[in-house]
Amino acid sequence: MAKPNKFFGNSPNPAVALPAWGMLIMALALVFLPSLRTAALILYAADWLALGIAALTAKRKQSLVNYWGSCVPIVVAIVLLNFCYRRYTTPWMRNIFLVALGFVLLTLPMLLIAEKQVPNMRAGREKYWLRAVALTMLVFLAAISWAAASNIAFDQSAGSLRTACITEKWRNSSRTGGQYHIRVAVEGLAESLNLDVGRKEYRRLSEGDAVTATAYDGFWGAPYYTWDYPQEEAD
Repeated sequence: MAKPNKFFGNSPNPAVALPAWGMLIMALALVFLPSLRTAALILYAADWLALGIAALTAKRKQSLVNYWGSCVPIVVAIVLLNFCYRRYTTPWMRNIFLVALGFVLLTLPMLLIAEKQVPNMRAGREKYWLRAVALTMLVFLAAISWAAASNIAFDQSAGSLRTACITEKWRNSSRTGGQYHIRVAVEGLAESLNLDVGRKEYRRLSEGDAVTATAYDGFWGAPYYTWDYPQEEAD
């Protein structure tokens, strides 16, 4: 007899669901309360630790990835975390990966052990290895998002201005309106940077235009960049 899909089934275990919804609340705080972003990111990471401990010690074991009450808020929180920092450009850096790896090592083992202990009747149709792969991907995405976001939010560096020139511009079309990008060659950098821009800025900018790029050190030692119009043009 086929096992029923439990994703929309029984109500989630509150001990597991509360930290998951806490992540969503912290992600919403990042978007709508920028002054609290440092505290929100710290609490977001703490919620992941709390989730691992709660899942591991809960008497009523429950799959994390097979219940909407725990899976959905985690996924939405990751999306919000990425959306909040889209306007910053952080080239792929080893430091970000190492911080994310530490995040994964602190949380994923507890979650995988807890997932292994879920009874078959509560695990739904998916085998353990499928749930383990999904859980690993979820934690890794959250870890990378948190490391990149905290590198910016925790940073207190003043930033240094650099002259940049637009070498290319393009638009990725989608049903929701598309995304707009420019590629700039920055003074002192060997590689060009890809920057996200708004629709108005995209129409105003042309290839060959000069812009100002601001370079920041990054809290984890991973430099990141923002852009603006040259000072005389902005004035």
